[in-house]
Amino acid sequence: MAQFIAETSIKNGGITLRKIPLKENTKVKVVLIPKADLSSMSFATARKLTKKIKGNLSEDIIAERDKR
Repeated sequence: MAQFIAETSIKNGGITLRKIPLKENTKVKVVLIPKADLSSMSFATARKLTKKIKGNLSEDIIAERDKR
C-alpha cells in the first residue's frame, strides 16, 4: 500500500489536497495530525502531546489490509 504525506492547513472547516499521486476516485483513509514544533518543546511536553493520540495507527493499517 502506497503512503503519501502532505502538509496543508484547515480553512473554513475543510482541507484541500493537490497533486496527490493517486488515481482519480481512489478510496483513501485520511489521518489528521496537528503540526507542532516538537524540537522547541521539552521532552515532557512533546511526550504529553503525542501520548494523546489514541490507538495504534500501524495496527489499524494491518487490520485493514487483512480485511482485503
